[in-house]
Amino acid sequence: MTPLFARREHALDERQRVAWESAQALWGVHLHDPELKPGAHMPSFAWFSFPPQVVVDPSEAERNGVGAFYESIFAHEIGHHVLSPSTRVTSFAIAQQMNRAIAATGRDLIPEPGAKAQMLSNLWSDMLINTRVAAMQRQRDAEPGVDPEMIRMWCVLSSVPTADQLWWVVLRAYEVLWSKPAGFLCPPSPPPRPVRSTERAAPTTPQATTNEAQRVKAVAEAAAVDARIAAEAQWAEFVVTNPELDASLLAETVRTFGDDPVSGALRFGMLLAPYLTAAGGSIGPSGGVGRASDGGCAGQADGAPPSAGELEEVLGDPRLREVPEHPAVIKARESGGMADPSTEQGTQPTDSRSGGDAMGQGYGVAETLELYSSADPNAVIAAWYITAAKRWVKPLTQPSSRPNSVDETIPGALEQWSIDDDIASLDWAATLSTNSTVVPGVTTRLRALLPDAPPDQRESVQLDIYIDSSGSMRAPHVGSPAVLAGTILILSVLRGGGRVRVTSFAGTGQVAGGARFTRDRAEALRDLTFYFGGGTTFPLDVYGSRYRDTRADRGTHGTATRRHVVVLSDDGLRSMFGTGQEQYATTALEVRRVLDSGTLIVEDPRHQMKEPAAAAGYDVEYLGTMDDAPAACARLAQRLAEPRTSDGTTPGGRRG
Repeated sequence: MTPLFARREHALDERQRVAWESAQALWGVHLHDPELKPGAHMPSFAWFSFPPQVVVDPSEAERNGVGAFYESIFAHEIGHHVLSPSTRVTSFAIAQQMNRAIAATGRDLIPEPGAKAQMLSNLWSDMLINTRVAAMQRQRDAEPGVDPEMIRMWCVLSSVPTADQLWWVVLRAYEVLWSKPAGFLCPPSPPPRPVRSTERAAPTTPQATTNEAQRVKAVAEAAAVDARIAAEAQWAEFVVTNPELDASLLAETVRTFGDDPVSGALRFGMLLAPYLTAAGGSIGPSGGVGRASDGGCAGQADGAPPSAGELEEVLGDPRLREVPEHPAVIKARESGGMADPSTEQGTQPTDSRSGGDAMGQGYGVAETLELYSSADPNAVIAAWYITAAKRWVKPLTQPSSRPNSVDETIPGALEQWSIDDDIASLDWAATLSTNSTVVPGVTTRLRALLPDAPPDQRESVQLDIYIDSSGSMRAPHVGSPAVLAGTILILSVLRGGGRVRVTSFAGTGQVAGGARFTRDRAEALRDLTFYFGGGTTFPLDVYGSRYRDTRADRGTHGTATRRHVVVLSDDGLRSMFGTGQEQYATTALEVRRVLDSGTLIVEDPRHQMKEPAAAAGYDVEYLGTMDDAPAACARLAQRLAEPRTSDGTTPGGRRG
């Protein structure tokens, strides 16, 4: 891309300069000059990029017959920097909304769903901008009987009748938005619905196996694949489109969400995604749409992958948690014609294993990784869990280990001194100032004393986290309740000013993570989401060595470091209590004696860890689903914030 203030290879001519200044005045902004790139071989004659840059191919504009409409061309591209998407973050959010709409409609039914989502994103922004530009031109010019330049340009772009239902819906919506009669931009009637191929898919061939048990399993897996394919084919028949109604709903959506592109993007996607299914995903010149298929704009060019900060901002947008619903369903429910929003039509249920619904984001980790495949996967995973955990994060502190100062008193209000009160409490100055004649019990006064105890002091928490990353635990990229719980704890401790240390473990010798406590959130989350796979062996040797030097100060008070350990695992955590590691059978018990608290957060539906954990003095919180993680963390936070008193005689009691 040409540097912002570099000399342009192709300068604007006088006509283009006037159009450029007029387009900027229309939006009330001032930008550096656009870049002209004749023969750029882009999908259209104009596009934009970030940092704000407008690019136009003059030769392509002339070939499309719009060389006389430079004000509208420039105003449209400026609109991408002013209205939609306006920023990279909004651009990513709109694209994610389109991906959610495609997933809800039937992702497997649409070829190249990622590319189609980008196409819908640009088309949605184009509609918002074109509608706004036409309205501003009409208000500025106020010429009766003369259409704004934007509308005249679209008469040229739509001169070739479209054979695509999706594009007919868009053009008909423009007619409604611009108060034009049917047939102004597109034929009065929509083109016929494409006929889908009804060929039956060939049965899935089971994988080759070596024994009968494996053969039965392979046959069952192949049958499950065939059943899924058949269900998807049947589902496709239920995806209903109504071009006339959808065009009206589309125009209404553009009017309603003209200033909120992210919220409107989901409804726009739910309106138009079924047409991608009905057309087999074909759209563009090969699908008979012609030169208007891109809306006159090639969209954003050379978009760099999102940074970690941008990912966190996008995924944290609450608008991305709205349930995908067709606007017709929303309208019917608002009018009282539909009572149950859970029975929406045109959407498929999400996979609970992905964690999208339980996390409240509506888009699972795996789908988010696929959507942002060009970004750092560690940053994507971290941002996903951060935004999923954020609603449950509260500053985590604990009572200070420093002794409180001695209670003091402060003077209070004057009260009457009676003859039964201590003579030493008599306030002679107050008594004589009231009346020079002293009458005991009548004119005598005393000063009340009020307690002035200092408030309870709080201090930050130092938390040592061990997370099981063996094959029996759900991997971070498919939605792990243990990782969610760990993220909640890490963010809560850091927000309270504390420090954390995270250790990931799996089989023997498979240990990763830092050896020191840190306040670096990125480092802690990187260690938390590290995944080995394989077997489960708790690193008792590492665990014991880290606390061996602290055993001598058991029972100290004052400013002694408070020690809290949390282990995130499943029923394979029995190795923590010596199973398979008999030489370390007492390590967990010995370490617990020098800890202020020890908690196991486990995916253990049968509660097998109850007895060994109790014997060693560890508390246990059980996880079954993603929904259980926040509650488990809340109970743990309560124990840390308000520790139980103990006489120090039991293995599970607080040290000292």
